[in-house]
Amino acid sequence: MKTKIGLCGLPNSGKSTFIKLVSQVEVLIAPYPFTTLKAQEYAAPIIFEELKTLHLITQTKNLIPPYLFFVDIPGLIRGAHKGEGLGSEFLSYLRGCDFVLEVVRNFRREDVPHPEGNIDPLRDIKIIEEEIKLADEEILKRAKKEKIQSETLLLNKDWFLLVNGTTTDLHELNTIHGLNRSNTDNTDNINHYESVSDPHKSVKFKNIYTLDLLWELELLEYTDNINLRRSVLDQHRSVNVDDESALDPYKSVNEFFNQFRKDLGLIQFFTFNRDITQGWLIRKDSSIIEAAGMIHTDFELKFKIAETISLENFVKIKNWEKARKLGLIQNKGREAKVEENEIIFVKI
Repeated sequence: MKTKIGLCGLPNSGKSTFIKLVSQVEVLIAPYPFTTLKAQEYAAPIIFEELKTLHLITQTKNLIPPYLFFVDIPGLIRGAHKGEGLGSEFLSYLRGCDFVLEVVRNFRREDVPHPEGNIDPLRDIKIIEEEIKLADEEILKRAKKEKIQSETLLLNKDWFLLVNGTTTDLHELNTIHGLNRSNTDNTDNINHYESVSDPHKSVKFKNIYTLDLLWELELLEYTDNINLRRSVLDQHRSVNVDDESALDPYKSVNEFFNQFRKDLGLIQFFTFNRDITQGWLIRKDSSIIEAAGMIHTDFELKFKIAETISLENFVKIKNWEKARKLGLIQNKGREAKVEENEIIFVKI
């Protein structure tokens, strides 16, 4: 299963920095608009703590993480729905994605100009929303005129918001204060945001996250030098440098990804053999036979039964045969549901 997430936002909002941070590939990042000239797809490997825990037990030569796929869409500007800045082409790329992650800028740097002249996250959110609404309206008008089925509407997709910057002194976000949260329970804040725009047709963010992308990238680049990492952390007022967990350069990014994949409706499961320990992401409520098909097409075609155990139980026992003797191994058929953090062994 390949889930594609489209990244959108104004120019210089941090989309390319996000791609470099999560995919660890070289991306051109420059302080001027349209550094990204065409949509490009990147694979982001996600090594969750649970996968690392399993690998400590299996000690296999290879560790293969699951991936999320991001499509870096060039920056949208006012008039994008009319084709300004090749906006019509860019919006078509978004329509081909399963989800949309909007990146809004909340950082100040004199060497990185803002296309609107100043930093105002709420204004930027409303610019993107207006362009999306107008683009969808054009599609509906054309479909009605030509009596054809309309293309996928962007407003019908699941949208998420990533605030790029610090959470300190966010006076620009007073109107939607509290939206930079890590769970989906804060419905009051979502309704608060929806009231800012047309209540009948607006972007409705399913969740909103905060990452200081450039800071996280700098921290990651100092992975092998703990003193330099302490120096970078010391410049970040919200971080306690005495907290050893804060020195983990992947901590914030992994926390973001773990919440994000849950919000996307994805659960993780694991497989291992003598050579490979591997993590997988699959839609919640997927069946065992769907998981088998992800692992290998032969497993789906020749499936007999699947043996499964929870990661929690396997960590306690650390041995498959011993776990079977203790009755901790379950046999599951084709239609059984895959569980979160389940280890699966398919028999053919």
